[in-house]
Amino acid sequence: MFRSQHLSYKYALFAYFLFGLQGLVASGGAIDLLFPDLGNPIPFVSGRAFHLNVSIYWPLIGMIGAMYFFFCQEAEREFYSLKLITINFWILASTLGLILGSLLLGFNEGREYLEAIWPLKLATAACTILLCFNLLTTYLASDMPRSRATLISMVTGSVTLIIFYVPNIVSYAHPTVDEIAKFMVVHIWEEMSLELIGTGVLAALLIQVTKVKRQAVETAIYLDITFAILAGILATGHHYYWIGVPSYWLWIGGTFSAMQVLPAIVLLYTTVKSMTFKGIFDLSNRDKITLSLIGSSMFYHIFGAGFLGFLMAYPPLNRYVHGTYITSAHSHLALFGVFGFLVLALCFHILFTEIILVKEMYRWCWGAIISLNAGLLTMGIGLLIAGGLQVYFWRVIGLGIGETNEFIRPYLFIRAFGGFLYAIGSLTLTFVVIKSIWPKIQVIFQSEGRLSVINCDDLHRMHRLVGDLLQEEKKIEPLLKRIQVLYQSLLFFNKEK
Repeated sequence: MFRSQHLSYKYALFAYFLFGLQGLVASGGAIDLLFPDLGNPIPFVSGRAFHLNVSIYWPLIGMIGAMYFFFCQEAEREFYSLKLITINFWILASTLGLILGSLLLGFNEGREYLEAIWPLKLATAACTILLCFNLLTTYLASDMPRSRATLISMVTGSVTLIIFYVPNIVSYAHPTVDEIAKFMVVHIWEEMSLELIGTGVLAALLIQVTKVKRQAVETAIYLDITFAILAGILATGHHYYWIGVPSYWLWIGGTFSAMQVLPAIVLLYTTVKSMTFKGIFDLSNRDKITLSLIGSSMFYHIFGAGFLGFLMAYPPLNRYVHGTYITSAHSHLALFGVFGFLVLALCFHILFTEIILVKEMYRWCWGAIISLNAGLLTMGIGLLIAGGLQVYFWRVIGLGIGETNEFIRPYLFIRAFGGFLYAIGSLTLTFVVIKSIWPKIQVIFQSEGRLSVINCDDLHRMHRLVGDLLQEEKKIEPLLKRIQVLYQSLLFFNKEK
């Protein structure tokens, strides 16, 4: 393994810690929404801002760690600067801690998803610049073909992280301009920048784990890059419908929103076509967990983000569903369902490359994955029903917002129950990861410490070889007994003679 890969462990571990924290905070927010008179030490506005920001930052920090892990593997060389990887982590972790802490204390600029004060946004931009510089320098110094699709996808994604974040360091006096700038992060970061990074990293992982042919995957990546850039930028128009832009954005946004489901379908089709069921059964427990998380991500990418997003983006429908709980259902299924599950898969693979997870813990992992999916689907269904009723009672027959809220209240309990299941899953998976990593925590946070000489994949191969030898021994044993009987018979006949 490259030393750069060891330095990515701290990113993956921190992402899991924030993931577990998000489950607790989100459950508290759902209860506060249902029972506002219970009393909460954290105001609802501050708690919501915390939830929105952590939902962006923990997948981001996990994705950056995955880039550091897989980029050097694909470039087949160390990163230009190992120190920059560590410096980047501490700046990003400190910035995130300050952002979340300041939001809880009420320092809030009031821009949804971008509530942090501008010096902390400047620090976030600095982190993306450090990442991009290290990636580009390594890419240019690599002996690998410059056309290697995984490298291009990750580099392009990291460059666009800067391009679309920098305009949001400041706020704008004109509300339309401010909204357009905001959606560069709220939409384009997710639908293009993280899509590009995620495609490159996921392809590198699939090539390593499933032994899918690189040529087939790279063809899919180039298609994905095209779709992601076109859809990522132009489909943002479906956010512009009601902010004062020309009416042609109605159809640009609606048309290109239909393309957003294509990247996931292309990559999924290529992978499934190149794999065999026998190959899946031969995978290690770690890789089975990783692929199950990736499978969850693909499901929500196609149905939660793609099809539901397209239906919402259709202008005549968006007129009614905009700003309802249907939007909330889509954001949960798209942001966590797609990138949350993907980052969990990548970070799980990274952390347990060298550290061996106890076999019994895999049962907890499967339970956590089931709980996460059950919770997310329950939340999504509850929010979709509540949003549908909002559309009918509030925007079709014209009831007041207070009366409408009373009608939809039971379905918010379903949403809260889903959040409870999700929190159980998130805390369980986080517990498994932290408990298993804890004995190695000091080495992980050392600059360039190696965890072990032999990694998990090698151990898995050794385990299979030993198993094959034992099977062969079982087959050979009856043959040896027959030979022994024949030998004794020959001895007997020789004595008779």
